[in-house]
Amino acid sequence: MQQRILVPVTNPLGGIRTYMLYNMKHLHDAGFRFTFLSERGTAFDLFQKDVEHWEGTEFVESPNGNTLTVVRTIRTALKQGQFGLIHSQGLFAGTAASAANYFRQTPHLITLHDVIVPLNDVPGRFKTLKKMLAAFVTRRATVIIPVSKDCERNHRSHFPSWSRGPVRIQTISNGIDVERILRSQSAFESNPAAATLRSELGIAPDVVLGGFFGRFMPQKGFEYLIEALALLDKKGYGDRFRLVATADLHGYQKEYINAVKQRPEVARMVHFIPAVGDITPLLCQVDALVMPSLWEACGLLAMEAMVLGIPVIGSDCIGLREVIADTPSFAPKHADAESLAEALIVFIDNPDKEPVRNFVETAKDRFDVRHAVDALRKLYLKEPQA
Repeated sequence: MQQRILVPVTNPLGGIRTYMLYNMKHLHDAGFRFTFLSERGTAFDLFQKDVEHWEGTEFVESPNGNTLTVVRTIRTALKQGQFGLIHSQGLFAGTAASAANYFRQTPHLITLHDVIVPLNDVPGRFKTLKKMLAAFVTRRATVIIPVSKDCERNHRSHFPSWSRGPVRIQTISNGIDVERILRSQSAFESNPAAATLRSELGIAPDVVLGGFFGRFMPQKGFEYLIEALALLDKKGYGDRFRLVATADLHGYQKEYINAVKQRPEVARMVHFIPAVGDITPLLCQVDALVMPSLWEACGLLAMEAMVLGIPVIGSDCIGLREVIADTPSFAPKHADAESLAEALIVFIDNPDKEPVRNFVETAKDRFDVRHAVDALRKLYLKEPQA
């Protein structure tokens, strides 16, 4: 009999969406079947279209994201379904599922997809009480799975009671679907007409082109990138660098676009283009990925760039520093426009892709999602870990 997994998820966007598409596709192909549970809305509608062709996949909608409503929806699903396991995505979903499962004790895994920092703390009033309640109910989960060592250390500092059990904490480093990315790269390179970015934007071949493909959120550090570009212009590099940025439909898009427009010296260096589903063709056309994040749980986009042989100008922030350690990437100080500008200048003066191209084979193995899939499969089957 195929094991059915209930997957509560608050908002299937960004890294959580990518995680489920990458990991659970392989697990589905291995015979597991999933019931995804999330708040009704556009994000869940789009995710359903992504996975509706997976055989046996089911969907449960919560009327809204209110905590009590989500708990009731999960509890009802557990009563009505035959689930061998719950695999919650994110701390909020994990807390709600733990509360719904408190007296049932269905085996429960919680994957943590973010870190807790001052700009990203528990929302609303009564933060301390909320954390105490979250710690209390999630301790009854089976395994908590941070997606990086940084993510693990961060959550242990906020929830020290986890270390006293009975929950077990097991970091499973996030990964990317290397085969899918390489297929996309091959399709792009086999189509000579696909490389149109520079010509469409009117960027000369000798101008260094950077790409910012993160969402427009404070976490992604775009405001520091604006300041860094202004410093480039001030230091005489304004004609030697251009940035292409994907304008998504969420977050602070309008605010950041307006901030760029208000700085003429920056506005001439930045090109906003519509967001795309597959970022690989864009990565293949830039000279470097610029990723000035303030925090990450695990920088998947940096992994994708390195697998494609694209240099990464990142930051030393939590989560991203772990990904780019021991790689040919740049790691200027996070939240520091001067440090970012200096790293950009170093690359503009010597835009050498050879080191990262020599690193591609290592990147393919290091960042392959199949390592994470194998570890998750063992947890699903309750097999001992190597």
